[in-house]
Amino acid sequence: MQLEEVKGLPHKVVKNIEGVDNLKVYLVQDFNLKLLRNMVEFGLDIFGDLGMDQWGLVPQIRHGNVYILTEEGKHQIVGLAILMRDWEDFYKAYLFDYAISEDYQSLGLGFEFLKIIAEDLLDQGFDKMSLTVDVDNEPAIRLYRDKIGFKSILYSKDEYGKGEDRFTMELDLAGFLERNKNK
Repeated sequence: MQLEEVKGLPHKVVKNIEGVDNLKVYLVQDFNLKLLRNMVEFGLDIFGDLGMDQWGLVPQIRHGNVYILTEEGKHQIVGLAILMRDWEDFYKAYLFDYAISEDYQSLGLGFEFLKIIAEDLLDQGFDKMSLTVDVDNEPAIRLYRDKIGFKSILYSKDEYGKGEDRFTMELDLAGFLERNKNK
């Protein structure tokens, strides 16, 4: 049974998480107000005031790529990824927001979710994905660099204001998928 808010909307079931029957990844291609509210609420729960509101999320759905990871039996969103095309590199997608619900962290779902997204992006003609991460967020940096294979390509001092330094990291999608095809 699919997430109630997705019924009747244009969407694409990208893939199920392997070995987990009730987790599905959707590429959201339209929305209704209930789905929009649930996505905004999920983002606010994870990111607090920095989460995307409906004014930012609607253009992302219309003009970017928004993926949700859902647990079908519980009819809830457990993961969210928002990507946009990089204006300077047509074949690069920028990972704007990426989160897994706290209850589902440390289960390997974030890695599997990202792998499915990478496959779909490659199918869409992208060859790279980039993101920014706080230079002091060692757990995230280790995950992106050591487990996934992102490379640091830029250090930006005061990116979001005084003391808000960021690394820009980039991932070769085909290389990532090749390294992880049997995982």
